[in-house]
Amino acid sequence: MQDQVELIRRIERQYLRDQLGTLHLQMVDGMVIHLLFRRGPLRQEDIAQWIVTDKGAVARSLARLEEMGLVVRTVSDQCRREKQAALTPAGEQTASQIRQVLQNWGQIRYQGFSPEERAQYESFLIRICENVQQYKQGGITIG
Repeated sequence: MQDQVELIRRIERQYLRDQLGTLHLQMVDGMVIHLLFRRGPLRQEDIAQWIVTDKGAVARSLARLEEMGLVVRTVSDQCRREKQAALTPAGEQTASQIRQVLQNWGQIRYQGFSPEERAQYESFLIRICENVQQYKQGGITIG
């Protein structure tokens, strides 16, 4: 089973790298844009937490995206040391393109599945995610 999951993930990463590359984006850039589109303005620390990567990778991504005119960073109202990142109008257009890439991957992934099978699979994934998040927070111990 693990080999099959890893195979799917490798092909998915390659597909996303190829598709995001046509938009001149790296994988982390796509994740940041997609997250900001879904959640609205966020602090760098929050972005890193949501996409489960280090703050340095997020900082580099935000700098690239800001240079491309897709993101703007402003000083937070709550803390002058923190900056919030938000999408620009161009970033929102790019987010729509990223959403299409993700929808296309979903069509590839779920080809031949009934709506019921897809819903069941997604409910299993949600439960697995909840379990691993609970484990990471120390709520699940083994043995």
